[in-house]
Amino acid sequence: MIVFVNGAFGVGKSTTVGALAARLPHALVLDPEKVGHMLWAQLPLDLRTEEFELEPVWPVLTHCLLDQAARSYDRPILVPMTIARPTVFAQIVQPLRDQGHEVRHFTLLAVPATIRGRLRERGEGPDKWGPLSWEGNQVERCLESLRSPLFATHLDTEHRPADQVADEILDRTGLQPQAAH
Repeated sequence: MIVFVNGAFGVGKSTTVGALAARLPHALVLDPEKVGHMLWAQLPLDLRTEEFELEPVWPVLTHCLLDQAARSYDRPILVPMTIARPTVFAQIVQPLRDQGHEVRHFTLLAVPATIRGRLRERGEGPDKWGPLSWEGNQVERCLESLRSPLFATHLDTEHRPADQVADEILDRTGLQPQAAH
């Protein structure tokens, strides 16, 4: 099973996946952001886009990684990544489902002020993009898109710790917590 944890930048995807991974120590955490950084390391500056979703090769590489990992390793795959563009989502998630993989998708939601507070807590601050970093400038755009039924199942994280959200994801997927080895 591939468990995709989506949401605006700063909503708590990585924290939630960390809580899931602690409950599922046999699971693989595959972060498409690392695929994007690997891609950017290979591209000259003039070919890089503002974000990974806009890189034409990134969805292909991300899909390939998730597909091959699901085929090669008999364990849950946890994927924390913001994908707010329907066309990019369709390039990654639908082909995985079409190939027979069980993909469970969750979008974490909170109000913009909460997300910006979480961004500040993790050390985001002013940069060339604005008073609260590039990620802070994307909150409304991401939330507007991610509220769409396409990005269901929606989980409200407004007043919930990541552990509680992780437990709900486990309940909804039927995955059973495992003891660490």
